[in-house]
Amino acid sequence: MKYQVYWILVFILLQNLNPLFCQDSQSCDKQIKYIDSLFEIAKKDLIGNGDSLKKLITLSKNANYPKGEVRGLVNLGVYYTNNSMIDSANFVYDKGEKLIKQYPYLEFALSYIYNNKAVILTNQQLHYQALKYYHKSHKINLKQGDTKMAMITKMNILNCHLALGEPDKVLAYSKELITDPTIMDQEDLKSQLYNNMGTAHFDKKEYGKAINWWTANLELIKDSDQIGQISHLLTSIADAYRNLGNYDIALEKGLEAKEILENEPQLSTFSAANALVLGKIYNSLDNPNQAIIYFENAILQNSDNPIDIAFSYKNLGAIYKRMESWDKTANYYEKYATLIDSLYTNRNEDISKISEGKIQLLEEEYKNDLLTKDNDILTYKNEKQKLYIILLTVGFFSLLFILLSVFLYKKYNKSERQVELLKENEKKILENHLQSREEEFLATMISVNERLNKLSYIKKNLSSAIKYNNREEMIEVEKRLDRFISSTSDLTILKDRIESQYPGITAQINTSFPELSTNDIRHCLLMKLNLSIKESAQLLSVSTHAVKMARKRLKKKMNIPEDVSLREHLQNKIA
Repeated sequence: MKYQVYWILVFILLQNLNPLFCQDSQSCDKQIKYIDSLFEIAKKDLIGNGDSLKKLITLSKNANYPKGEVRGLVNLGVYYTNNSMIDSANFVYDKGEKLIKQYPYLEFALSYIYNNKAVILTNQQLHYQALKYYHKSHKINLKQGDTKMAMITKMNILNCHLALGEPDKVLAYSKELITDPTIMDQEDLKSQLYNNMGTAHFDKKEYGKAINWWTANLELIKDSDQIGQISHLLTSIADAYRNLGNYDIALEKGLEAKEILENEPQLSTFSAANALVLGKIYNSLDNPNQAIIYFENAILQNSDNPIDIAFSYKNLGAIYKRMESWDKTANYYEKYATLIDSLYTNRNEDISKISEGKIQLLEEEYKNDLLTKDNDILTYKNEKQKLYIILLTVGFFSLLFILLSVFLYKKYNKSERQVELLKENEKKILENHLQSREEEFLATMISVNERLNKLSYIKKNLSSAIKYNNREEMIEVEKRLDRFISSTSDLTILKDRIESQYPGITAQINTSFPELSTNDIRHCLLMKLNLSIKESAQLLSVSTHAVKMARKRLKKKMNIPEDVSLREHLQNKIA
């Protein structure tokens, strides 16, 4: 309440005094100090200070204070990101980037913009696009002499390569960083580097080297208060020893990590990872009872990690199968089957996004090469023309004028023809692109329907096996399920590209109907794509009745009259 009253009084004062400000340098300095002090207050709450930041941007613009305007745009971008308004965040970041180009002395702020854009892309699993912005940010950090920030950005680059499954690149970069005094003098950066190198070696199945780096990191932070990180390192070392077949040491390290995590409920994520590894170890030691306990703990404590949950379901199903507990076997395999299908869907979406990112980068590199070559050619032509004019001006000025006029006239006509040709080509490319997108969407829908039919058939057989306690049929169902998973691993799943087809549509819906939930917005987007109730139900894995009821509630929330169609209302309301 104290801050709110302060804000209101200060803004009223600034608005009333604004015409008087900046009449001289002293007044300008005073107003800039006011703006900077207000920014410090706004920084304390970048979740709910959107309106305040917009006012500060306006004040900075009126005061001819570009640094304040850029600062406001960067903070507003963070505000939009924190409130899941990604399109709006990218919009203000682009606006800030354009403003910085007008004022080169503000180039340092580009580092924050590029870094924030990279964070957004990383959260969207678009790691290749994120790398592009991290590299740009790193270049500016080095240019500005901000060595520590440059190293932090470099670490983010390593994390992207790890997420992309490129451990060799991580190790190549790490060889350069391991000798850098900036990293070696900063304990947090050094610890992060050791952890990345251990993870890279683990991904390459070089478990001995992974243990060495993780052990070095453990030695580095053992006396710190980073309980979660210490337990994570011990758990990782235990998993590496398990892969090497040294189960006794693996169990010792895993239990040591478990002891650290006891009575620490805020570290449930680390506890879940530890339970999963202990389950693997006890399973390898042929101790099914202990393995069951830890796998079930991993499921209970790690509901946000579907990969580990799927692994636990599968292992529990296999353990109960060995114990000939068929009801529990069927139960866990059915849960595994349901979850694994959604995991493959997400995995293929990620692969599609990564491939898309690679293509985008290649296209941008190709365009940059063309621009560089064009620039070289133009530079060469300009130099040649200058020399030519100097040599001929002495005796042939009149003739040169005529020739040059003819040349420029032809060049102008040729350029006009080229522009018209380019426009025609662009139009054809756009038409082909739209047609291919439609064909791709239809093909994907057919693929999804076929896959759902196969899964329904498997589920029907599984239900029959459970009902009649038919072990042979249950084994046959398991084989069919494995074949189904193998057959779906290379299929392309429907890509979540609604934002690319209708840029800014999510922000538009949020602005027009702020009371809508995330599920309501999802139904709006599906109707915007002209999907039927049946198609929407298949995509959302719910019944058609559930979709009908959701649309009915949506219509009630939006206060749409009974005689007006919800689809028609959305088409008219949302561009």
